Amino acid sequence: MKGCPGRPARAARGVAALCCGAALLAAGCSSTVNGQAFPAEGAGAAPRTPSATSPAPPGTSAPGTSGTATPTTPPQAATSAPDAPAGALDRLLPRPAAFPAGFADSATVLSHHNAVSASEDLAGVQRGARTRPVPCSPSAEPPQADDLAVITATNAADNTTMAVQLERVPTDLAEFGARIDGCTKVESTRFGAQSAITRTTLDVPDVADHEVVAYEQRVRSGAGEPSIEQRSTTLAAQVDDVRIFVVGMNQHGRPPSVDDLSGLLADAIDTVRAG
Repeated sequence: MKGCPGRPARAARGVAALCCGAALLAAGCSSTVNGQAFPAEGAGAAPRTPSATSPAPPGTSAPGTSGTATPTTPPQAATSAPDAPAGALDRLLPRPAAFPAGFADSATVLSHHNAVSASEDLAGVQRGARTRPVPCSPSAEPPQADDLAVITATNAADNTTMAVQLERVPTDLAEFGARIDGCTKVESTRFGAQSAITRTTLDVPDVADHEVVAYEQRVRSGAGEPSIEQRSTTLAAQVDDVRIFVVGMNQHGRPPSVDDLSGLLADAIDTVRAG
């Protein structure tokens, strides 16, 4: 992926698109997070480089539902402009040093526009998509600038990406967990393009004395061949009304370990609690 205008090429690698990689045949894509995109088993096609995408998941922009879209142009600005006002949650994001070795140098806080796009990529389902089951569709409106923040980083050695998303939500983590449990197999349609989302819940112990909802996600996009499959691992926790997502992805099929994600989640929880 080419570097976004106005940002170092290294940082740009940390904000490659998820949804476009997953849904080459869908339309209206504009993303910001590196994702694992490779031909689904049996597709018989060579891997394609993900493009750009758009905003968030079920009921909230929590990573947990998948979408479809055709690659278009790269996001306009993957980082906030120097004079752009920071959202209220931006200051609660973990510092770059909190990321595992190999990630810190590329850690980038996204502008609100790109954070909305990234949150949708992480969720797997784009706003405006129709889903089966219907309750698995994302909320209609994206979060406001003060209610969403995303930082993403990429390890250049293996193109592994880690992202932390903070979102202010009206419900507790138990509701989100129940939603994931009820949306383990989802079909999503947007502009005629179809995606199939499969989630497998993980048993992860509490992190920093906070309950964790954890799951692996696969998003297969495109009817027939070639089709593209993305994989990611998500850990979610909540401090008061701020839901915290730590997501790991890798283009070569192996996301960061749960231990690495848990360490980053612990730091994110502590940062939000310190507020």
